[in-house]
Amino acid sequence: MISILILLYNEEDNVEELTRRIYSSVKIPFELIYIIDGTDNTYNLVKKMKFRNLKYDYSKKKRGYKNSFIKGLSLVDKKSSKIVTLDGDLNHQPEEIKKLIKKDSDIVIGSRYVSKGKVEKLNFFKRAISFLANLIIRFIWGIKIKDKTSGFRVYKKQRLFKIIHLCTSSNFEILFEILLLANMKKMSITEVPITFKARTRGKSKFQLFRIINGYIKLLMKYFPLLRWHS
Repeated sequence: MISILILLYNEEDNVEELTRRIYSSVKIPFELIYIIDGTDNTYNLVKKMKFRNLKYDYSKKKRGYKNSFIKGLSLVDKKSSKIVTLDGDLNHQPEEIKKLIKKDSDIVIGSRYVSKGKVEKLNFFKRAISFLANLIIRFIWGIKIKDKTSGFRVYKKQRLFKIIHLCTSSNFEILFEILLLANMKKMSITEVPITFKARTRGKSKFQLFRIINGYIKLLMKYFPLLRWHS
C-alpha cells in the first residue's frame, strides 16, 4: 500500500481533475491525503467527494509547506510502505506515479532534467530560475541529483521518518534540505524522467524572494557541508 500526499493551497480549479486522474490511473492499493489551506472552494469540493480511502485536513490559514507536510505525514496509514508527493496544480502527471513506484530506492525523484525528462509550456523566467537553482546547489554542495527542487517524489516511509524531524526549512526549500539530509545518511536516491507541464488553471504560488531567503538560510545552516570544506 502507498500513501499519496498532496498539499493544496487555493486549487479549486484543479482538484477535481487531479483526483479523478489519480483514482483512474493508480492500480495498486493506496490512500489519498489532501492537506488543504486557503479560502477558496477547494475544501468544499473535496468534502463532497465520495472516493475510497480519501483523507483530508483543512485550515483557512496558510500553514507553510513544512507544517502542512508534517500534518500530512501524521495521517499516513501504518500499513503504507511508501509516500508519494506531487504538486496539486497538475504540473505533475498522476499517470506517471506508477513509473516512480517501480523503483526501489529510499527516494525516487520525478526529474525534468534527466534524459527523456520534459518541460512543457513553462515560461522562460520560471524555467531559468529552476535551472539556475539546481546548478548553484550542485556547485555549492556537490550533490549530483539533477532535479533537486522537484516535488514529485516517492519516499520509503520509514526512511523519510528518520530525517523529516531534522528539517528546519519552512517552505519549498525543504525539498532540497531533505536531499541534503538523505545524502548525509547515505540513503539511495534515484531520478526517473517525467513530463512537467505548466499550470493552465489557477494562480501560481511561486514567490521568488521567499524562495531565495529560504536557500540563504540553508546555506548558513549547512555551511560546514560545502563541497570545498569536505
